[in-house]
Amino acid sequence: MGQNLTPYVKILLIMNLVIFALPYLGSILPGLSPAYIDAFISDSLAYHHPWSEKFQIFQPITYMFVHSGFRHLFSNMFALFIFGPMLENVLGSKRFLTLYFLTGIFGGILFGAVEFYEVYNIEVLGAEYMMNQTPQNFFNFITNFPNYENMSLGYLANDFQQYFPTQDKVTLYDFAENIFFSSPDNANYKEIGAILVKNLHDIKLNMPMMGASGAIFGILFTFAYLFPNLKLMLLFPPIPIRAKYLVGAYILYETYELIAQNPADNVAHLAHLGGALFAYILMKRWRYQSYQ
Repeated sequence: MGQNLTPYVKILLIMNLVIFALPYLGSILPGLSPAYIDAFISDSLAYHHPWSEKFQIFQPITYMFVHSGFRHLFSNMFALFIFGPMLENVLGSKRFLTLYFLTGIFGGILFGAVEFYEVYNIEVLGAEYMMNQTPQNFFNFITNFPNYENMSLGYLANDFQQYFPTQDKVTLYDFAENIFFSSPDNANYKEIGAILVKNLHDIKLNMPMMGASGAIFGILFTFAYLFPNLKLMLLFPPIPIRAKYLVGAYILYETYELIAQNPADNVAHLAHLGGALFAYILMKRWRYQSYQ
């Protein structure tokens, strides 16, 4: 596995590596910086919310070639390098490429649909607060989005220190439950509440999704579907495990993380599961049988 690169696996690897390396050209090209190029790639190619000004119709495809860091890139490309060549040989280049792109697109669209719904809810509850700026309405706004309850006010409003000069960190929940309720008629608190609602909406609206993980999960699921009893050697710990158990455990882990909704977790677990789901649909559509 992964020893003899097949044509499309090689092309996909090269494309991902080239796009990842583009920001570093800023160190050799005059007038450009790595940060500028990185921001341009993220704004242009990563998958943005359809209501965002940065959204482009091609982003459900191009987001698969943009990664947030070397670790993100390495984990995806390592899986493609290991499992991709064998699948391309079995499926054929055309079907392998179809599998890769359709699972990535479907995973991204599924994740995007949920994000679309969440942004809509932020707008509805935010509008309720803006129409009646009471502590209870702000508390209702925050508690409907538990992922953001522990978000620091400093992340959402740079000037919050003027209101709370003695506190290093105030979370949205702290502000909603303790500070705002203690002085419901304080005009400053109403003002900062409005700033927080708007900024949270804008951040959520313009937060892009990136990475080939949806397509990679499609690759992993297809490999386990076709070769369920093939033994793989783990790196850590170095023990053998059948493909169906390894991928099955990975899917269970992604499902758990999706349900847990850890506020510190910025991984698109739904896109991963969506890639695996669409890979299953393709295997049934193409009528492939497992090699027991």
